[in-house]
Amino acid sequence: MRATFGLVVNAGNVISSLCHTVLRLEPYTPCAFKCVYCYSKWYGVIFDGEPQPLMETFNLFRSFARKVRRMGLKPIPFRLSTLVDPFPLQEQHHKIVEKILAEALSHEYPLIINTESVLYAQEPTLRKLIENLVDKGLAILQVSISTLKAEDAKKIEPHAPPPTERLRAASSLGGDSIVLRLSPFIPCLSPTYPSEIEEFAATLREYGVKHVIVESLRMEKNRIEWFLSSLGIKADIEAYSVKDDAVARISTSTRENVYSILSKTLNKHGIGFATCKEGLFAYHTTPDCCGAYLLKDYAIRPTLYDIYKHITEKGPTQPEDILKGLESNPTRVCGEKLKQYPRQVSKPLKYHEKRILKTIQNKDLLNHIAPHLAYEKFGGSVEVRGVGFEH
Repeated sequence: MRATFGLVVNAGNVISSLCHTVLRLEPYTPCAFKCVYCYSKWYGVIFDGEPQPLMETFNLFRSFARKVRRMGLKPIPFRLSTLVDPFPLQEQHHKIVEKILAEALSHEYPLIINTESVLYAQEPTLRKLIENLVDKGLAILQVSISTLKAEDAKKIEPHAPPPTERLRAASSLGGDSIVLRLSPFIPCLSPTYPSEIEEFAATLREYGVKHVIVESLRMEKNRIEWFLSSLGIKADIEAYSVKDDAVARISTSTRENVYSILSKTLNKHGIGFATCKEGLFAYHTTPDCCGAYLLKDYAIRPTLYDIYKHITEKGPTQPEDILKGLESNPTRVCGEKLKQYPRQVSKPLKYHEKRILKTIQNKDLLNHIAPHLAYEKFGGSVEVRGVGFEH
């Protein structure tokens, strides 16, 4: 049975509330790298076997991109991709991503390219296409790493290129659109202590990184303690979901302790910082989480981060009124503006918008998903305890 993916990630409490970019292109499945922490299988993605092409992904994108440009609408960036790496060796034969990149360049449609691969820098056609997209402000290159130490990376990403090779490949393309995804953040394996973070930030600056987005480790509860223990790490964990504890993540106190230092240190080096689907907005130093602000022409959906910024800058306002006010923002697409877009995207984006409004009314849910916004809306305190891990 072949896997198929729509153009929009399904609505959910976390995704709908925190993710600016929910349009996705999945050109292959499964992922070639099969990292130990991979969670793509949670979403029904085949995990075993070699990557197989999904040609329908290109066909859907071509049709949508042409339609949006013909209608004169601001393009909503697509993520390439969200669940699998878009540059397996099979791309040399199938060339699906090459077709997508060429179509994006032809119609000036923005992409957020997320990868652990270096293939794009080695294949002349892929390289030239991405260089042209970056030069025109039509692409962000998000490079995913957990650590800069090759020996540690090998333990959790045995089939992926060494971290510095990934950064070197991105840097070789030039441009000002390199984003580093510190994903997953794993205490003690990822840069954790002030001296490590300082060295990390200085290295990223040398490679031309403009923005860092961090996403903490999350795994099935019955695996995460084993996984951390196998790395010699003891860390506090907590439930990822309010409804059940089947999936766990690194505790909020541990994350806040490290992220606060990351944010300040990266800012000192001229690098933006944001968290990914974690709602720790007080540490964000950029207009959006994903780095879309580095693109030339785009529109993204608003999230709880937009509501947080409004409340902290202008005072309490009803969320519905904040979203309505954002309709006049040229970089946000919501409300009545959504109706202008093709139904295959506008309808699911409306579901995401409704989920935001539902989430922000639930104090317990909001406190779990976006604690800094919950503090601003409902009052109380944001507690940051000790480090909470041992190595």
